[in-house]
Amino acid sequence: MIVAYQGAPGAFGHQAAGSVANFASLKAFPSFADVLAAVKRGEAQAGVLPVVNSRAGPVDGVGELIDDSGLLVRQTIDLPIRLHLLARPGARLDEVDTVVSHPMALRQCARRLGELGVAQREASNTAVAAQTLADERTAVLASSLAAELYGLAILEADVQDDPDNMTRFAVMVAPTLD
Repeated sequence: MIVAYQGAPGAFGHQAAGSVANFASLKAFPSFADVLAAVKRGEAQAGVLPVVNSRAGPVDGVGELIDDSGLLVRQTIDLPIRLHLLARPGARLDEVDTVVSHPMALRQCARRLGELGVAQREASNTAVAAQTLADERTAVLASSLAAELYGLAILEADVQDDPDNMTRFAVMVAPTLD
């Protein structure tokens, strides 16, 4: 079974996709629309999309994509979201002037980012931000798995505003004929 998700390895969508089925192969796609298209084409048997976050609300545009897809929601997955400030090894928190992440992650950590007084820059995905980190004065908001996968250090753990932060993911499948 192939399960599609948006982003890159280490993304929360990657983690949610991994919980869909034992021994599933996971495949990353650049956009939410691409995930749904892969399921429609039969390239993936399921696709995982974030629908709503307990802190930041609905994920922009995903509800409409699901409604227009002709696919079915097979199940939902509630994934706890723990966001960490990640940077290159040796970087110091007091030297960081910019934080990059997905817009939803930036919203989920608005309080702490405001306290730090850093500039914010949007990326297509938390793990994509981690994957492309290139500057000592920049940090990213992403998972501890992204830190491991991309050789980054955790400058500060659990910076999300809500300790019970959670995102609901929809597992999308093609309708079957009975």
